[in-house]
Amino acid sequence: MNEQQLEQLLRDETRRRHIDDVEHLHSLGADLTADLQPWALRRQIAGTLLSVALLIAVPMIYSALLPHSGTDSMVACNLDGQEEAVIQCANKLLT
Repeated sequence: MNEQQLEQLLRDETRRRHIDDVEHLHSLGADLTADLQPWALRRQIAGTLLSVALLIAVPMIYSALLPHSGTDSMVACNLDGQEEAVIQCANKLLT
């Protein structure tokens, strides 16, 4: 064998091994990720449910922790003589 034949033999062997490696990696990747899509879907659903639960739970807990005000007195605006009470209530709210 001369030098050119040896180089050609090396190139052919390198090409064959590269093709074998690529095929092996494709089959290995397909085997390892066969159940990845259902897992990703389950994870997305779980994340969405957790986000919704937190979106509802956090404001509910926050409102439960806030101090509750006493009973507010209602002013009957349409009763005769209650105009002064309405003005006092409005001033109280605006200041």
